[in-house]
Order: sequence, then C-alpha cells, then structure tokens
Amino acid sequence: MKKSALIIGSFTKRDEPSGFTGKLDTLGTKAEVSFLPNEHKEKDNHPDFIVVSGGKEIGVAWERSDDRGHYVSVAFEEPSLAPGYYSLVKSGAEKSYQLLYRKLQVKKEAK
Repeated sequence: MKKSALIIGSFTKRDEPSGFTGKLDTLGTKAEVSFLPNEHKEKDNHPDFIVVSGGKEIGVAWERSDDRGHYVSVAFEEPSLAPGYYSLVKSGAEKSYQLLYRKLQVKKEAK
C-alpha cells in the first residue's frame, strides 16, 4: 500500500522576484517561509532556491520535472522538521502550491 503525502504548507508563486511565499504549518512549526532565487547558482546541481524564514536560511530547493509533472524538491536543514521527502507541487488555483511531506521508508531486510 502506497502512503499518501501530508500537506504541511500552502504557497503562492511570485513573479518579481521569482520564487514562492507561504506558510509552513505542522503541529510543531508554524512559520512564514520564502523560496528565494539562488543568486549564487553556478552549476546545474546547485540549488535553484534558498529557503528562508525569519531572515534565516532553513533549506534549499531544486526545480524538477518527471512523469508526474513539474515540482520543487526541498531539502530542509531545520532541526524541528522530520527527515523525509518534501516537495512543492501545483494545487488547483493558478499560482497556488502545496508543500507535501512524505516520511522516509525503511527498507525491509530480505529473509
């Protein structure tokens, strides 16, 4: 059975400067968060965005596309957020996005 992702935030895409702004809302964390363009990106594998809250960098993010469409993969460095997979995906409204969390899956040992 595949587990669904939890919605832990809602964001709006910005045009100038490009990026996203919104709210992270979990049981333990409620914060205004912005995804700002990485002005120091020099290589393709460098992050596209720096994730900030309260003037502090709390993570980085990369724009990605796959068979499911376009999304933003997020790596948080904030200790209060659990390890797992975080992604910013388009929701129903025009410039509206949701921040999703999926916990890491522990691989079962073969018997």
